[in-house]
Amino acid sequence: MTAMATSTDLSQQALHTELSRMAALVESQLAGAISAFERREIAAAENLIEGDRRIDEFDRDIETRVMALLATGSLNETELREVMSVMKLTGELERVGDLAKNVAKRTLAISQQNPASPTTGVARMGRASLRQFSDILDAYSARNLTAARAVWGGDDEVDELYNSVFQEIIMEMMRDPGQINACTHLVFIAKNFERVGDHATNIAEVIHFLMTGEPLVEERPKGDETASTMLEPPVNSTKSQ
Repeated sequence: MTAMATSTDLSQQALHTELSRMAALVESQLAGAISAFERREIAAAENLIEGDRRIDEFDRDIETRVMALLATGSLNETELREVMSVMKLTGELERVGDLAKNVAKRTLAISQQNPASPTTGVARMGRASLRQFSDILDAYSARNLTAARAVWGGDDEVDELYNSVFQEIIMEMMRDPGQINACTHLVFIAKNFERVGDHATNIAEVIHFLMTGEPLVEERPKGDETASTMLEPPVNSTKSQ
């Protein structure tokens, strides 16, 4: 029994080590995607796209480790909750990695075109989503429920940025039809950053479950209003009266 317990403890430690490495890589990928987008660095964007394969490898490895731990049947309630939380967190991290890869792909596209004026706002939104993601990773590492709830309650800040950026992009498309292609990519990049915020709040809910054993049942703050956004086309001041 002692040997089995020791083996299980070591397996759980290895699981958490892999999760920490995966989280650090995803955070690095997201930061790199934002930087490549701001600087229009094609080589950096290509490296980020290739780097997503390593995230997928972490995802598969952690899933295998989780299944092996569950198969032992030796986990108590607290350990079981810990292992299941790792599995949930891995899924959220993998999706954020995909979002970073998507930003890098669209960076390749817009780097071939003239800059659209809303680029600055989109980059600002990216940095905000990175701060939110970094904060929730820190909250998980420290098992800080207060910090996790702060991230969960602050998601509307990223949504508000998205609303503003979305309107700016649409106005630019109406003002200059030649920017429609570039602006379309910007819309998708901004949406990717908004989704990073959603995954950060999902992680906050996992932390709440991990530390309390209960789901976070409060209504999540949500401020994305783009589905109902209606904008009037700009008035052509040169049009004859």
